[in-house]
Amino acid sequence: MTDDLATALAAITKRLLQLSASDEELRGSLRTLAYAILASTEEPDRQAGTPDADASNVTDSPTTDTDTAPRRDVPSRPTPQPEFTGPPVEELISRLTLGQRSPAPPETDLSRPWRSHPQQVEDADLPLIERRCRLKAEGSRWAARRRRLIAEGADFAIDIAPIDREIIARAKELPDCFLWMNHPSGPSPSDPREFERLASCFDNVAEALSVLRGILADPSLFQNEFEQALDLLAEAQSALRYAIAIMDGPSDTDQFAVFNWLKGTAAEQQIFIQRHMRMNDPADPDNWAALAARIEALESGMQEVAQRSRLRNKLLGKVRHKLTQIADDPEAADEHWRVIAATVDDLITNGLPPSNRELRELLLPAIDDLPEIGELPPGFQQVHDEIDRFIATSSTAEPSSSAPLAPEVYEVARLLNGQSVVLIGGQRRRASQQALRDAFRLQELIWVETRAHESVSSFESYVAQPDVAVVLLAIRWSSHSYGQVREFCEKYGKPLVRLPGGYSTNQVAVQIMQQCSDRLSNDSHN
Repeated sequence: MTDDLATALAAITKRLLQLSASDEELRGSLRTLAYAILASTEEPDRQAGTPDADASNVTDSPTTDTDTAPRRDVPSRPTPQPEFTGPPVEELISRLTLGQRSPAPPETDLSRPWRSHPQQVEDADLPLIERRCRLKAEGSRWAARRRRLIAEGADFAIDIAPIDREIIARAKELPDCFLWMNHPSGPSPSDPREFERLASCFDNVAEALSVLRGILADPSLFQNEFEQALDLLAEAQSALRYAIAIMDGPSDTDQFAVFNWLKGTAAEQQIFIQRHMRMNDPADPDNWAALAARIEALESGMQEVAQRSRLRNKLLGKVRHKLTQIADDPEAADEHWRVIAATVDDLITNGLPPSNRELRELLLPAIDDLPEIGELPPGFQQVHDEIDRFIATSSTAEPSSSAPLAPEVYEVARLLNGQSVVLIGGQRRRASQQALRDAFRLQELIWVETRAHESVSSFESYVAQPDVAVVLLAIRWSSHSYGQVREFCEKYGKPLVRLPGGYSTNQVAVQIMQQCSDRLSNDSHN
């Protein structure tokens, strides 16, 4: 062989090795060529029947591992060699496609999973699927960068091989994680940007899974966000499936697992996912940025919901603590109630409905003991009105007091025996009405319910009745001013008693005695 020919062969060999690092088809052709050469150079006495030929070890292709590149080492000499039982040499040579474009692969049917695809996916599987998708996103970006580095002539041993080993090692740490985009048999699109798009699609699936895991951790808090999150995940997995199909990639186990989880969850929760769950309704992978923005917006909204929930729990805890302090220190009840009123107002300002059940159940046992603490904050007034409405419409909700009757109750019963009383304000509570009537030995307790924007003139006829001895004004439930009701009472000579608190018998008796006991005593003597 001349020096020129040797130099030329060396240059060709070096170039082929460089190209094979990024071209799987070329690597396959070189392996086929190597085996064809080995087969054609076998020694005659090694063709068949040799004692050391073990058919169980015979292969017609190099051994491969799912997470590592195929072996590239070819024996430097042909002996000892097992019997070659592969295709004829002519057929092997005919398979060589050096310099030729390989035929297009058949269209991938992504509706048919690999045998390893899970058929049932539980909520508990989602964290691992999310981790694998994030790593696959990294692997996809590395596949694009790796091709650029090779094209730029980077040192394979220094710039590429270490990262190959590192990302494969990370994949082996996760169960069933196959980085097909980094495997030598993986797709090799002409445009490396397809790997970048693939990475973004994997990212979107992972982010949507993260959002859904947050919802599943506290479903009662995120009831309104659940269906929206399902729609986003359906779109993300569909876009991923389409991105893989565009680059002639294999069916991805995690994409299929997400699809199966969506189907199962939608069926279980009786939710219809309208888009991107059918092969003929694919999501556009090029819209990955807009989808990522919508996923982020949903997550931000959930963070606001969670923040409001934390604040709500903190304020409810404060109300609970102050109610306990009232029971332990009744003398400081006025100050504690002012704090409670301000705290409840904060709760309503931050979005808690005035009819919230948890808040209502906290205040209900104590609301009738509310002292006169000045003008109530708007939020607390709304809650107060809702509790009153709830009590009026429920036969079992009215607070009951186990306290013994105060001495004032017996005195009021003596002064009002057989007479009638008008109570103006709020909604009629049947139990309280009957309790006051019985305790004060009244002929009748006329409860006049008040409504917003109601004419004051409607009260006059009740006040004017001859047998009415006292008019009670429940000021917290009445939208009418004290002065307007007072005019009627003065006109017909009836004492007016303002009720700053609730309707408990002891409270009402104390207010009657404090505000008009002298007048009632004089009337009884006349």
